[in-house]
Amino acid sequence: MNKFLILYSILISTTLFSQDKILFIGNVSHICYEDSVQTIELASDLPDTLSAYSAIFIFSSAQSILNEKKIEQLLQFLNSGNGLYLGSENWPLQAESNVMTHLLFSKTTWGDFNEPNAVLTEKGIFEEMKSIPAGTTTVAFPLDYRLKVEAWVNDEPLILSGECYKGKIIIDGGYSRFYCTINKETNNSYMMNQFIDFLTKP
Repeated sequence: MNKFLILYSILISTTLFSQDKILFIGNVSHICYEDSVQTIELASDLPDTLSAYSAIFIFSSAQSILNEKKIEQLLQFLNSGNGLYLGSENWPLQAESNVMTHLLFSKTTWGDFNEPNAVLTEKGIFEEMKSIPAGTTTVAFPLDYRLKVEAWVNDEPLILSGECYKGKIIIDGGYSRFYCTINKETNNSYMMNQFIDFLTKP
């Protein structure tokens, strides 16, 4: 009986206090985010195994780190029910995102917009916020019936979300809004949490 109670207590405490482990890779040197609720790991490349993570955030760089093996890893990651964020900025910071979106949707980002604020879609990821920064010089992603537009810039889709394989995906054309120089860290964390919640919750 005592062994059962101890095991039950361990299971309950693990459930209550377990944290989502999130991986940030790519152009992460200027990303400003801190939150004790999440365990964030920063890396320059994908590790050999992704099983420890519930979401991966790729902040695209000028030269893609994704080879055939890593692309297959990400597809398996999505197919396991996990979340993938694909962030782009103005050219050339689009490499990894374009590799994945071309494969998944046969589309890539385009444009160069200088609108400072994004127009939010009602009842979306950011429904509790009045506005968010678009980014510095942002890009758009073409409309797709499989994706919901979460935010617009110059009447073009800036942030899109949806289900992909058995997981979830976010395509973002303005990740510079998370730079420490663009916005206060507390606001960055709040916005980032909206992305993390979408990608990690059923």
